[in-house]
Amino acid sequence: MNRLFPFIICLIFSSLVILSAPLLSRAAGEPPPPRSCTVKEVLKGGMYVYIRCQEKDKEIWLATVAMEFKVDQMVSFVDAPPMTDFYSKFLDRTFPEVILTDIIPPEAKKK
Repeated sequence: MNRLFPFIICLIFSSLVILSAPLLSRAAGEPPPPRSCTVKEVLKGGMYVYIRCQEKDKEIWLATVAMEFKVDQMVSFVDAPPMTDFYSKFLDRTFPEVILTDIIPPEAKKK
């Protein structure tokens, strides 16, 4: 039993280090990977644009600085937590859930 104890402690510690590696890399400042979706609707809202997108099998709303988007265009964006019950004064509309984000330009993805 005395011989197994250090081995078991070492095994447990090694497992914890290996399993926590993804969490540690995020904590070290590594940004989350970008997400992508296909534009289905564009609503211009003053300085911002609201984009209804299809991401895999889920429909999502994005809000970003105003720029031109086309229906069926694929966009990549910085992952962020969604805002719930977000009200746009300009559109006089409440979005049940919207992600306030930055769009990643196509040329930035190639680097």
